[in-house]
Amino acid sequence: MLHLRYFPLFISLLFTAPIYAEDVEEIVVTALKRSSTVVDTPAAITAISSTEIEDKGITSMHDLKHLVPSMNFTNVLGAQNITIRGIGQFNGNPGVSVSTDGIFQSRAHSSQLGEMDLERVEVLRGPQGTLYGRNSIGGVVNLITKNPTQNMDGYVKLGYGEYDTTTAEAAFGGGISDNTSFRLVVHGTEQGEGFYDCLSAGCGEQGYTDKQAFRLKIKSDLTDTVSADLMVASVETEGTPDPYGWLTDNRELAAAFGFPQIAAEPISLKPHEIYQTPTAQSVNGTNMTDREYDVSSLTLKIDTELGTLTSITAKQEFYDQFNLDRDGSAGAYLDTFDISETETFTQELNFNIERDTMSLVFGLFYMDDETSRHTHFDNPQPILGFPVPSMFDFKHDKMDTESEAYFADGTFDINDTTRLSLGVRRTTDEFTSKQDNFISILMPMPVIAAQTCDREVVTEYSSTTSRAVIQHDLSADSNVYASLSEGFKAGGYATYECTDPYDPEEVTSLEFGFKGSLAENTSLNASLFRYDYTDFQVLQVVGIQTVTRNAGDATVNGLEIEALSNVSDSLTLNYGITLLDATYGEFVNTNGIEPQLGEQQLEGNYLTNAPKVSINLGFNYTSAMASGASLTYRANAAYKSRIYFSEFNEYSQDAYTIVDLNLIWESADETMRSRFFIKNATDEEYISGYLSSATGGGRFGQWGYPRTAGIEIQRNF
Repeated sequence: MLHLRYFPLFISLLFTAPIYAEDVEEIVVTALKRSSTVVDTPAAITAISSTEIEDKGITSMHDLKHLVPSMNFTNVLGAQNITIRGIGQFNGNPGVSVSTDGIFQSRAHSSQLGEMDLERVEVLRGPQGTLYGRNSIGGVVNLITKNPTQNMDGYVKLGYGEYDTTTAEAAFGGGISDNTSFRLVVHGTEQGEGFYDCLSAGCGEQGYTDKQAFRLKIKSDLTDTVSADLMVASVETEGTPDPYGWLTDNRELAAAFGFPQIAAEPISLKPHEIYQTPTAQSVNGTNMTDREYDVSSLTLKIDTELGTLTSITAKQEFYDQFNLDRDGSAGAYLDTFDISETETFTQELNFNIERDTMSLVFGLFYMDDETSRHTHFDNPQPILGFPVPSMFDFKHDKMDTESEAYFADGTFDINDTTRLSLGVRRTTDEFTSKQDNFISILMPMPVIAAQTCDREVVTEYSSTTSRAVIQHDLSADSNVYASLSEGFKAGGYATYECTDPYDPEEVTSLEFGFKGSLAENTSLNASLFRYDYTDFQVLQVVGIQTVTRNAGDATVNGLEIEALSNVSDSLTLNYGITLLDATYGEFVNTNGIEPQLGEQQLEGNYLTNAPKVSINLGFNYTSAMASGASLTYRANAAYKSRIYFSEFNEYSQDAYTIVDLNLIWESADETMRSRFFIKNATDEEYISGYLSSATGGGRFGQWGYPRTAGIEIQRNF
């Protein structure tokens, strides 16, 4: 059951807030592929402006997850997973889609590499199968970057923080000619010390990173009715891989898995402590990560008498490699390299028609995504039942997806206060999988002992998704809505398996919402929703093997509330609460680290990454100084109740609260500013990534960032 006892307490807080300030600022968003304010958008959406992004130092999804209701973010072995209302991704396919300036990010790994110089962030919660299609079953995160203008402007920003972290960012832009302008932003971050203490002799630093990025945007008004926007961007990161270690110790099972040697090795279950094979003893050399993401796009807008045609053409390339000790001990048992390469071409056409009594959008979408991946395990000791050293190779030479979709969505005025929105989308995905998996033994040269998978298969998935929304104005600045929407996520083939494909996942969502003003100074967004899932997709661990299956049905019931109050000209408060009841339907599975329990019925167990209660609190106070400069104090706290990481609910993260503090000084002419910050001010220890594996007996994961303090200085011009 939902914790509805919290609801009256929270509402009383809203209504007892002081009321003597200016109206709450409205943010214009484009989440539904048309411009509207957050209040007028009949969906659960959080919009974060550029000012808030800069003041709070939002530089990654790790920061964003503490500000958005129902949102969680995990990261382990480079697999970055956004979860909204308990729905996320695996096998590299997002359940929450990410777009940058309207460009769909096909892979979860590539979608969080270049958040800089942002105009705003829009997080749309709930299935968006009509307007966004595949892989948006949990929601959408839109990153909107700053556009070029004719005015010459820009900034230089320098920062330094703990763990020997230095940052530098500069942006500059302006007019090239009367009808053409540009904006260039470059960024660099170097973290010289890692968050993790490696306890193995000669192990070296773990977790340092070096990131370089740039983005160039050119905007040109070719005629009075035609404009073109060109973007070229690149992000490179390198360093040691995101380290992970043991979370549970069940090594009494190691002998049964054919890995008795691990029981004699020291391991650590403490946060930010690990054992790893020193580089000098690693089969594949230095523990390292190397990622590069390149994107180029052309957006054309053509105004006609009937409406506006928008074309977004993009090409993306992503390279990802990491070498890593995978057994989490000082011994050399499981040494891995993992290399994936992706090339993606997308083309989207939208035609928007605006009339006094209706708003229509028609669209076509095409994607050609070609991905290959090679995961290699070196086992230099006789383990896992092999009498001699062995090697495992999982080669997914093709993980190609060709997707086509067409959609239509319209909003119609029934009368002056009531609107009806209807939408439909037809999506067809053709998935090609070519696998070459084999096991080799060293005698002393590698000899293939078993071919575990050698096949090329083509599978097609199709789905029609729709939505219907009725919205009614209660006043000039408040409304209620009810929506029925559907989402679709295609099935596929997992890298490590040679079995039948897992089936597509579908969801139907019923949502009721309120948006508007409780008083002159306070705005409130609230939504009550229910999801019904069919063929819910999950990763399972059977013995030491990670497999992908359909768990059957799942349901998610929830309540979300966001509010913002301008208490005075100087003080702003924001607060929010999310209550979730996200559970599996009938689902039978065997726990790899508790095999003695046999098959377990998991119906009623909670979904992973779906805390029952999440609370966000924000405080923003600005004071004027005698010189005309200003000081802004920002404090934000995010509470999450217990989070489960596996379908068995046998391992979880206890409730925790993250507190971030910011102090911003800005000169009277707004040309100089500095920001002193403390992230995770209470040094909370929490898990930010979890790996579904039972190798050697145990669960593995990654810990969240410890307390970090630093300063940024910015010069605007």
